[in-house]
Amino acid sequence: MTTDNALTIAGGHALPGGPAPRDETTVLSPEWLTAMLDRPGAVVTGTEVTQRLETVATKVRFRLHYADPQPGVNAPTDLCAKGYFNPAMHGRSSSTEADFYRQLAPVLPVHTPPCLHAAVDSETGHALIIMTDLVEAGATFLDPTVDYSADQAAATLDQLAALHAATWTAAGGGAGTDTAPGVDKAVAATLFPPRLATLAGLMNADYLQGQLDDGRAPDVDDSTRRADRLIAAMHALARVGVDQPRCLVHGDLHTGNVYRLADGSPGLIDWQVVQYGVWALDVSYHLAAVLDPDERGRAERGLLDHYLDRLATRGVTPPPRDDAWCAYRAHLPYGYYLWSITRAVDRPIIEHLTGRLSLAAAQHASLDLLGV
Repeated sequence: MTTDNALTIAGGHALPGGPAPRDETTVLSPEWLTAMLDRPGAVVTGTEVTQRLETVATKVRFRLHYADPQPGVNAPTDLCAKGYFNPAMHGRSSSTEADFYRQLAPVLPVHTPPCLHAAVDSETGHALIIMTDLVEAGATFLDPTVDYSADQAAATLDQLAALHAATWTAAGGGAGTDTAPGVDKAVAATLFPPRLATLAGLMNADYLQGQLDDGRAPDVDDSTRRADRLIAAMHALARVGVDQPRCLVHGDLHTGNVYRLADGSPGLIDWQVVQYGVWALDVSYHLAAVLDPDERGRAERGLLDHYLDRLATRGVTPPPRDDAWCAYRAHLPYGYYLWSITRAVDRPIIEHLTGRLSLAAAQHASLDLLGV
């Protein structure tokens, strides 16, 4: 099994300021970082911020300076801290992504950033992740509005097939095929339960209709831009998923949550919506979000076949082609809904992704297919 997370540690010792300070100054302090690294001979003397990215969470890239390290000490020089350091976002923190990096990332055959520390403060609920700075290692992080080619999408589907196969469970909650012995599927299913019904309850129909009518989905007809139908579609998908094989799905794989390694292969970031669900949640969302609509129309069936073949290569019996195509079409409202309820993201990104995902759902008559 190959993974980028060989350096991940549990961080079981006490840290000054706690395991997940929401004060950025504390996280970047020599005292906290030296204790977090917990490597004899690696004494941090200072840090230098190289980039700060403010979205819902804050990502801080920084360089570490050390006292003369002892020979043989593996002391990282460039790291990235992800937390909810902005006081306005303190209430948005979630343990989901930290749990993913602590419990699953090290054993999954998926490219994710090497993680040195992931923790949740039991008092504040703040989650903090310390990762290797992949930019310094030659990786490129993509913009949510950047177009993908069909070949690039195929490479990302390879990663999704690896994730799905490693966590595949049979319909009704059975064990499924043991394609990744290091993955405890029972633990994964407990930590990351299905979320469709919960997500569907985040916004009432009247409020959601106001968002749908604010210009974010201009290229679909009124029947597709109906909040009551979209919420009903989420509940319908939650019911459909009960009787189908499930796996761990990333849940939010647009291009902004993909990075490209120096060799051109993709990796996946931002695991805040990770959940157990039907494979088609990821595949339909990803292709509709990353491909230009015309390119998607030309390539989506071939890319779906590519994904199913990759599942089979990894030991999972894929669904029949016709059933898979139906599932792909039916699950398109998931991404459409996620971006319809989104507020705390730059407007051009909201319009770009809601526009693409709503158009895909309209072109495939997804709401009609679900009977809502």
